[in-house]
Amino acid sequence: MSVATAVSHLLESEEMTQVQMAMDLNLSEQMISHIKNGRRKMAEDIAMASIKKYDAPFYIMEITHEFADRCSPPVFRGSSVEKHRLAFEETMINEAQQAIEILDEVSFVKSPQLVSREERQKVKEAIGELLDVEAWAKNLVALLATEYNISIKECYRNRIATWKAKGWIEK
Repeated sequence: MSVATAVSHLLESEEMTQVQMAMDLNLSEQMISHIKNGRRKMAEDIAMASIKKYDAPFYIMEITHEFADRCSPPVFRGSSVEKHRLAFEETMINEAQQAIEILDEVSFVKSPQLVSREERQKVKEAIGELLDVEAWAKNLVALLATEYNISIKECYRNRIATWKAKGWIEK
């Protein structure tokens, strides 16, 4: 997924014009057109401003994926993806079950410095399965927030308060 595709999807899904996006981001309409058509790269500060401006889960995912050197989940829009919330839910559950199965096979008791090549390979497989779960969960959250018109930013703010209360993150 590219920034150009992300911008195109945002404009379409939000029924927004390039003029409106240009005004929102303090850019020229021509610059928005260049970014949308892949003729110009989006600057990092513009990407951050757009994430702050728009509460569009899939757009946020796409931009974050691009600007985080692909170290965050992409939006699943491939040809083998059934784009319905029930299909997303089922796939996410299946991926979670596969991750649980491999986690049952892997032992993290041994010090990482003492594991065999085979054990290290199992850990890599576990990481891969956990990344699949993360990606499907994130895509499911984005789809549900979009379809039910729920603010993803508000959801995160509410969860952050919960995570702080549980001591999972610093206060």
